[in-house]
Amino acid sequence: MDLLELLENRVDSLVTEIAYLRQENTKLRKETGGADEALQAENNTLKLALAKEQQLKAALSKRIEGILARTQGVVQGEQ
Repeated sequence: MDLLELLENRVDSLVTEIAYLRQENTKLRKETGGADEALQAENNTLKLALAKEQQLKAALSKRIEGILARTQGVVQGEQ
């Protein structure tokens, strides 16, 4: 075989490999696309749960502060 023929064969081989890799890339993007959506949905759910928990904590803190204020008022009134 002459060098030109070797070059043509190698180019053909590379073109075939590139086409295969593009197909694999497309397939992997489709497969991971669903996983990304599922992770995003779970992330949103967790963010909402965290926000709710933070609101509950803030409300409880206010109630505790109110109780402490009332008990301090009673204790100060007794002295």
